[in-house]
Amino acid sequence: MYLKSLEVQGFKSFPDKTVIRFGGDITAIVGPNGSGKSNISDAIVWVMGEQSTKTLRGAKMEDVIFGGTQKRSAVGFAEATLTLDNTDRALPYDADEVMVTRRYYRSGDSEYYINRQSARLRDIHEMFMDTGLGKEGYSNIGQGRIDEILSLKSADRREIFEEAAGISKYRHRKEETERKLGHTEDNLLRIGDLVSELETQLEPLKQQSEKAAKYLELKEELQGVEVAVWLDTLEKLSAAAKKAEEDHASAAFVLQQAHDDLNKLYAQSEQLSAELRHRDEELESTRAQVSMLEANHQQLEGQMAVLRGNVQNNEANIARIEEELQGQEDRSGGISSQMEQTQQRIAQIDEALAGKRAQLEKLGQELSAMTANAQGITRQFLELRTAQSDLTADIAGRKADIQGLETALEQTDSRMEELKSDLDAGKTRREEAEAALEDCSRQLRQAQDAVTAANNTISGYTLRHKTRAERAEKLEEELRQLTSELEGVEAKLRVFRAMERDYESYQKSVRNVMQ
Repeated sequence: MYLKSLEVQGFKSFPDKTVIRFGGDITAIVGPNGSGKSNISDAIVWVMGEQSTKTLRGAKMEDVIFGGTQKRSAVGFAEATLTLDNTDRALPYDADEVMVTRRYYRSGDSEYYINRQSARLRDIHEMFMDTGLGKEGYSNIGQGRIDEILSLKSADRREIFEEAAGISKYRHRKEETERKLGHTEDNLLRIGDLVSELETQLEPLKQQSEKAAKYLELKEELQGVEVAVWLDTLEKLSAAAKKAEEDHASAAFVLQQAHDDLNKLYAQSEQLSAELRHRDEELESTRAQVSMLEANHQQLEGQMAVLRGNVQNNEANIARIEEELQGQEDRSGGISSQMEQTQQRIAQIDEALAGKRAQLEKLGQELSAMTANAQGITRQFLELRTAQSDLTADIAGRKADIQGLETALEQTDSRMEELKSDLDAGKTRREEAEAALEDCSRQLRQAQDAVTAANNTISGYTLRHKTRAERAEKLEEELRQLTSELEGVEAKLRVFRAMERDYESYQKSVRNVMQ
C-alpha cells in the first residue's frame, strides 16, 4: 500500500483544484518558508479524520477554508481527496484503489466519502487502524513531531507503539466494549430498579387487568347491543323509506290524474268560452234586430196615429156630410155623385186602414216573437254565465287541490330525503360500529397478548431478581473481604507514610539534612 495522489480544492492556500501525484520512488516537495508545504501534510492529516484545530495549525475548523485575498474572493468549502493503492489489501476494503474524501462547509457541516460513497468518520478511523495511518499513526510526522513523541509520557507513547504493533484496533475495540459493558451494567441497575418498581405495581396492575378484562367484556356486550339497536333502527328506517316511496308514488299518480282533470277542465272552459262568445255575437245581432223592429214599430204607431186621425176626420166629415145631405135632400144629382165618390174614398180608406191594422198585428206578433227569442237568448246567456262561474269555481278548487297535492308531494320528497339521509347515516353508523367492534376485538387480542407478554416478562424478571439477589449476596461477601483487605492496606499505607515522613529508611545524617 502506498500513496498515489492528493487532490485539494479550497483547502487553506489551494483555492483552485490542485492534484499532487506521488510515484513509486521518493517524492520531495521543496520551497521557501510560507509557500504552503506544510498545508499538504495538513491536508493528508485532515482527510484521515483529524478533528484538532491545533494540530491543523488553526484557531477553528473554518480556518481550513481558503479565506480570500485582495484579488480573489473566499470560497465556500474545502475538499481534499486521498488516493491509496490497495492491491495488497492492506486496507480492509475490497478495492484495488481506495479514495478517501472529506468536504467541509462554512456552515459547519462535514461530509466523508470512501470511493465516492458516503461514509462516517468512524468508518475512516476504523479503516486506517493498525496501518500506521491512523490518528495516532507514525506515517505522517510533521514539524516538531519527533520531539513531541520523545517528550510524551509513557502512556501516550504507548499508543504510538500499539499503532506500530498493529494492536490499536483491538485496544479501541476493547475500550468500546468496556464502555458498552459499563452502559449494560448501568442498564441492568436501572432494570433492577424497574423490576422493584414493577413488583410494587404488580398487584394494582393485576386488579386493573381484571377491571380492564371486565370492561372489555362489558364493552363487547354493549357494542353487540348497540349493533342490534342500529340494525333494528335501520330496518325501521328501511320500512319507513319504503312506505314513503309508496306514498310518493301514490301522490304522484293522484297528482297526474289531477293534472289530467285540470287539462280537461281547461279544454272544456275554452270550449264554453268560445260558445259564450258565439252566443254573445248572436245576442248582439238579435239586440240590433230588436232595436230595428222597435224603431219600425214606433214608425208604424206614428203612421197608425196619423191614420186614426184621418179616420176620425173622415168620420167627422161623413157625419157632417150626412147632416148636410139630410138638410139638402133636394140638391141636384151632382151632390149625389159626390157623395158616392166620398163613400168610395171612405171604403178605400177603411180597406187601407184594415191592411195597416193587419200589418200592425203582424209586426206586433213578430215583435212578440223576437222579444221571446231575445229573452231565451238572454236566459241561455245567463245559464252560460252561471256554467262559466261554476267551471271557474271548479277550476279554482282543482287548482287548490293540485297545489295541496304538490305541497304534499314536496313534503313527501323532503321526508323521503330525510329518510334517505337517516338511512345513509344509519349505514355509516353501522359501519363505524362494525369497525369499532373489529378495533375493540383487535385491541382485546393485543391486550391479551400484552398480558401474556407481561406475565412472561414478570416471570423472567422474577428469575433475574432471584439470580441477582444471590449475586448480590456473593458481592456483599466479596465486599466485606475487600473492605478487610482495604483496611489492612490503609494501615500499611499509614505506616509507610509515617516512615516516609520521618525518613526512617535513610541514614541519620541524610535524615537530618532532609528534615
